[in-house]
Amino acid sequence: REEKAREGKMKEEYYAECCKPHLHMEWKSDGCQEFMWESSSLECKICGCHRNFHRKVVVVYTKCHKVHDFKVLNSVDGCQEFIPNGKEGYPTALSCAVCGCHKGFHRNEVTIKPVK
Repeated sequence: REEKAREGKMKEEYYAECCKPHLHMEWKSDGCQEFMWESSSLECKICGCHRNFHRKVVVVYTKCHKVHDFKVLNSVDGCQEFIPNGKEGYPTALSCAVCGCHKGFHRNEVTIKPVK
């Protein structure tokens, strides 16, 4: 996965299902659902196809939905975007610098990039 912070929002880009039609399978895809890196090459560890055959997916983490007071319904803190609290690869990167909540409490919006 590649993580990028653009326009103040945390974005994760990764590659989902394989779309390559295979001749030996009557031009159907092989069913691979996620691109896994094979060391330093751009081939998938699961199906062996190049990364470009996998659909690119972008996940944007926005509003925090952690309930801070269970007595009052919808009592969220109002944090509107996830900003990592540390560098990628460290546990602190999973908490928000704005509200302190875990990344899992922030709403994630999945966008599928169109194939050109």
